Amino acid sequence: MNNLIIVESENDKFFIERLIECSNVGSINVQCICEFECLEGMNNLNKKLEEIKFDKYNKVGIILDADKEGIDKRINFINNTLKNVCDDVNITEINKLEKSSKLDVDFVCYIMHVNGYGELETVLKSIKKSDSFFADCLESWRECLKNNGKDISDKEFDKLYINNYIRFDTCSKLEQKHASKYCGLKYAMKKDIWDLDSSILYDLKEFLKLLAS
Repeated sequence: MNNLIIVESENDKFFIERLIECSNVGSINVQCICEFECLEGMNNLNKKLEEIKFDKYNKVGIILDADKEGIDKRINFINNTLKNVCDDVNITEINKLEKSSKLDVDFVCYIMHVNGYGELETVLKSIKKSDSFFADCLESWRECLKNNGKDISDKEFDKLYINNYIRFDTCSKLEQKHASKYCGLKYAMKKDIWDLDSSILYDLKEFLKLLAS
């Protein structure tokens, strides 16, 4: 059985592949939308779907970030995009397989979130398990910005937080000398610095089980 998961970015790919590995659900092909030029972000999902040879797959899963839009709007976005390749699928909720008779493929989606909103970095921030002194100090920096009439979005802040957590809290001095290789998410996913048994990941693991069966 050959199944596919489509994700937004390379970082999503690294995370999902690590979760597949530690969940012992078998092998699942993971591809990211950003094999294309990421000028339009999620809008490249349409290009990705158009290039897929669906006769190679039994199931296709799609993972998008909730961001500030929320789960329901992201599901609607997926449905509207799927109409370009098949018109007989309507996904109503995450982790529910929907059959396209036209393509003979089951589709299923998951929306990356914490409490309904956010993205991969929001999840990673919630499941970090090492000391995070450098990353936590960013909260004071953010408060300083607010006190001076400036602001940074939650999305931007979470990305900065995870970058600092990986590079300064969990990378050794030797690794920091080769930061491009050892202080990015790809290498960080190999380290024991994430709680991959967290209840936050329960629904995502159920999604992976659907794609593995």
